[in-house]
Amino acid sequence: MIIATSGHVDHGKTLLVRALTGIDTDRLEEEKARGLTIDLGFAYIHREEMTLGFIDVPGHIKFISNMLAGVAAIDFGMLVVAADDGPMPQTLEHLAILDLLGINHGCVALTKIDRIDDARRSAVEQEVRDMLHDTSLADVPIYPVSSVTGEGIDALLSTLWTAARQGKAVSSEGYFRLAIDRCFTVKGSGIVVTGSVFSGAVSVGDELTLSPHDRTVRVRGIHRQNQTSSTGKQGDRCAINISGDVSRDLISRGNWLTGSPALPYSNRIDVNMRLLATETKNLPHWTPVHIHSAAQHVTGRIATLESKSIPPGSRQLVQLILTEPINICYGDRIIIRDQSATRTLGGGTVLDPFSPRRGRAKSQRLDLLRAMTNPIVAERITTMLETNAAGINVQRFKASSNLRHFPFEDFGVIDTAGTLFSRPLIASTQKLLFELIETWHESNPREFGPAELQLIRQIQLPEALVRFAIQIMVQKKKLEQQGNKLKLPNYRLEIAGPEKSLWMKVGPMLKKDMLKPPVLHELAKAVNLPPAAVEKLLTNCLKFGLVVRPVKNRFFLPEAIQTLKKISIELAESKEDGKFTVIEFRDRVGIGRNLCIEILEHFDHTGFTRRLADHRIIQDKTR
Repeated sequence: MIIATSGHVDHGKTLLVRALTGIDTDRLEEEKARGLTIDLGFAYIHREEMTLGFIDVPGHIKFISNMLAGVAAIDFGMLVVAADDGPMPQTLEHLAILDLLGINHGCVALTKIDRIDDARRSAVEQEVRDMLHDTSLADVPIYPVSSVTGEGIDALLSTLWTAARQGKAVSSEGYFRLAIDRCFTVKGSGIVVTGSVFSGAVSVGDELTLSPHDRTVRVRGIHRQNQTSSTGKQGDRCAINISGDVSRDLISRGNWLTGSPALPYSNRIDVNMRLLATETKNLPHWTPVHIHSAAQHVTGRIATLESKSIPPGSRQLVQLILTEPINICYGDRIIIRDQSATRTLGGGTVLDPFSPRRGRAKSQRLDLLRAMTNPIVAERITTMLETNAAGINVQRFKASSNLRHFPFEDFGVIDTAGTLFSRPLIASTQKLLFELIETWHESNPREFGPAELQLIRQIQLPEALVRFAIQIMVQKKKLEQQGNKLKLPNYRLEIAGPEKSLWMKVGPMLKKDMLKPPVLHELAKAVNLPPAAVEKLLTNCLKFGLVVRPVKNRFFLPEAIQTLKKISIELAESKEDGKFTVIEFRDRVGIGRNLCIEILEHFDHTGFTRRLADHRIIQDKTR
């Protein structure tokens, strides 16, 4: 169990830890000279299979940033209050921080009781109890102790061992994340980083990523709770010996060791924030602040999303605009302090580390953020799908929530771009498409069907949703598609007149060599008509969906275009990076280079492919 001592400066935190463990946590020369804790101190004691790990945090207001790095991921908060002084300013601020972090397991150590009488002890205990009211530590026990005489120390220590024994099991789900708060070198071993494990598990020999530097490192050794171990897991304090393309100077407090391939790194974060009730004024939009998360500390501004300001004691959705990006995940806790870094304003829980720029669709975004406040993954996904017609980007959701495995398919249908849509929404969109196309056929009996883009504009739903609904309907043969036109299967289109006569001659010619149909003047010569006349008649055939015109001087059958797209996809999938060149496409298709260029430029224009210098990638298989 990891315990943080917190409280006002000179209230006896370090002396208390020494009385409990026999270890002096002040390790810096300046700390010993001044009798003042400046940075984090650590002490561990062991009994059977259990360990009590103490993080001694500084109490002075100047070192609050160090204190925040120490209490970011603890199991038990021990608030230290000197009986002669009673609660002081940093006592209140440290308690507020523990409350904002959601620490609900803890106790109060009432120190220096050897300096007071019984009446003073009773008065201070009541004062402390009143102070704890309406906080996450409201019902914790108070232990009067003296680190000088030893009074109460055994009782407090016994309680800590009992709490450790009753501690709840910790899940090791999610990718490993360790917030680095110290880094040093050990002779013969190399670089060692220490920190709190926020999620997942790690073993000796694992490969991790040093973020945000994106450097791969290997785990050479692990000390867990100050003992050699082959593993470490969520809730542990670990010292990890790493090797790789890194130097001591590269690593600093606030970096992460992670097993995640895509740990979010963002300077725009949506947060469910609470402003402390002790504030005397509303917090206005665009207030400059200091922001702390784990061992990270940056500055930024608060953009209010629900009103122009936040009243004291209230909770609102806000967006944090940071001066520099940080690594952060859904559910991480944030502490917010004022511009001068002299007091804590409030804190909150991260909802979206991939927050978009604030735009016009404010009400829809707020509805989505409210849906995201549910901490249970399955319920959050369900509510988000009900709220958001644009669906959920699966990879982004997994990265932001630090998920390794999750059955997203149980909650909806995933398109080729990796977006999850709800099944009821897909079904209702398909019903709407059917009705629109049916109405279109009644009004346009001599045309094949409406264009896909025309339907998208008419329905006024997210484009990706409509395209996916169409794709499913085509696959299930509920719709027929030729080029960019769509029709119902039972709708029979009969061409007549000059178009039909020309088609009877031209159709077989286009089918003979589908991937390289004759150019316009060759077709005109074959049917003994002027090129302009043939072009006009074939242009009329476009609306029947009989032909597609991807290049200026050739008409293709729709199935030829689909074949060319299939070849493109297969070619891209055969490459590790998904990129292919014109020459590679030419060799696979077996037609001329210039025609290949024209076809690929058509695919670029429709959004099927995207050009990257001399290469192309498949951008959207549905287009």
